[in-house]
Order: sequence, then C-alpha cells, then structure tokens
Amino acid sequence: TMSAKKTKISVLMSAYNSEKYIAEAIESILNQTFKDFEFIIINDGSTDKTPKIIEKYAKSDKRIKFIDNEKNAGIVAALNQGLNFCRGEYIARMDSDDISLPTRFAKQVKYMDQHPECGACSTWAEKFGPNITKDRILTYMPTVKLLDFLIYGDKVLNPGSMVRRSVLVDNNIKYNPAYKYAEDYAFWAEVCKYAEIHNLQEVLLKYRWHDGNVSVTHRKTQLECAEKIRKSILSDLLSYDTDVEKLLRMTREVHERFWLFGILPIIRRKQYSIAKTKYYLFEKLPIIKEKDGKIYLFECIKIGVLK
Repeated sequence: TMSAKKTKISVLMSAYNSEKYIAEAIESILNQTFKDFEFIIINDGSTDKTPKIIEKYAKSDKRIKFIDNEKNAGIVAALNQGLNFCRGEYIARMDSDDISLPTRFAKQVKYMDQHPECGACSTWAEKFGPNITKDRILTYMPTVKLLDFLIYGDKVLNPGSMVRRSVLVDNNIKYNPAYKYAEDYAFWAEVCKYAEIHNLQEVLLKYRWHDGNVSVTHRKTQLECAEKIRKSILSDLLSYDTDVEKLLRMTREVHERFWLFGILPIIRRKQYSIAKTKYYLFEKLPIIKEKDGKIYLFECIKIGVLK
C-alpha cells in the first residue's frame, strides 16, 4: 500500500505569555508561499491569552498541532517535547514574537534540497522594535565551522533556522537543559559535529528586539554557559585538558578585545622589563573586505572591482 505523503517541514514554536505578538508570528508562517508543512505550537503554561489565540488559529487551519501545557516547563523542555512530534523531513524553528518573511521556507527548502551535505540552514535577520536605530541587519557567515562556534560564539540565527530531521534523529541531538539561556548555541555546536551548517545571505526573518530578550535579561548565565559549551567543543577535539584550558584562554581573549573598522585588530604585548611593557597594534590586520564582487579597504574606500 502507498504510505501517506510525508510532510516536508515541521515548524516548531514554543510560546510563553506571548499574547502581544503571537498572532503576527503565526500568520507569518501561515502566509508562507511554501505550503507543505505541519505547525507544532506549544503553549508552555502561559498565564495570559496566548493559549486562546493559538486555539483560534488551530481551529481554522488543520496544519496546526496545538500542545497545551498547563505548567511552565521552560523552553528547553518544551522544544524537546515538540521535537518528538515533528514528522517532517526538515524542522523549521520559529519564535512567538518574530516574523518570517513570506519566501523564507521556499528559499530554505530549495537550498537544502540542492545541498544534501547541508544539515541545517538559517538566514539573516532584520532587528525591529522600539529603540532600534542602527545595526538593524544581523548578518551571519555563509558556512559555520566548529571552530567558528569556538571563536565567535553562536553564528546561527535560531528563529530563522531549518534543520534536517535525520541529522537530529541519527545522532540523538536534542536541546540540552545543562545550558540554560544558551541552549541554541549548544544545539548548533552539536549539529555542526555531524553536518554542515549554512546561512543564506539574505534577510528572511524580522527579529523582534525588546527588553524581554534572553540576551538582555540573562546575559551573565548565558555567558557562563557559552564558556561551558566552548569547553565541551574543545574537549571533543583535544586530548589534553591543559590544551583545552590554553585554547579557552585564547578564545576568551578574542571575545574581550575591541573592534576597529568593523574588524578585530591583533594586539601584541611585549614585556621588556618589569617596569617596561609595550603594546603593539596591528600585528596582523585583515583590512580588505570583498563585497558583491568589489574590494573595499576599511569597508568604505573602494579600491577595485573583481573582474
């Protein structure tokens, strides 16, 4: 007998007290040009009108599977619960306060279908909300390697991401409760061990920036967890703990340096005597940037065109 056609995408969203924004987030998914998806929405014990709003949409669109948790379990538990319900070839993440642009799924599916080596694919985003004036576009490198997670931190836009479900199933990857407020970073670093992660070089999500963002409210815990994650990445790569500590120290220093001209200058310290220390700037300096086939010096002085 013919089995039922497999759903292409499972969209996974967890919501907690999101009554202000969730309708807009849900509609941005229902309005995708790519229609072949199931939409798993978990209400994680909200105390506001969130469940009522989800229920209204679930009644009118049969692609929505509504999971209503009475108690708040936290995002990690809720997402892992949701992963168990996902049946699609790809799992797309979505947050309850963001907006996916209409062609997001179509572009991601096309890309992943064409690149079987790609285990996960995310996009750029535009920050929006009160107080957003500059640096509106969040950009990410085209391919993220394990070393990038080590040096730069999480380089995957989580609410814009799409992951191949087989990569998660085959390698038993879930969200890890040990990394509170940095669970995405740990998740992607884990995926990166088994498959390539690519970022489409265009804005396909509007990312709402407000005082409730985890990176605003739980900065300290997040940084501590990021350190634990870097340590675990290194422990997998290196055989000696001393090397782990040494490399951690190096990557930590990179995090604490300042940026100049939008790039990271290399600073070297030379100790001549106890009393005399000199600092040298620009030991090595990657000052040329290539963009759209043009070469720029310090990002803004055009010095040539690639033929």
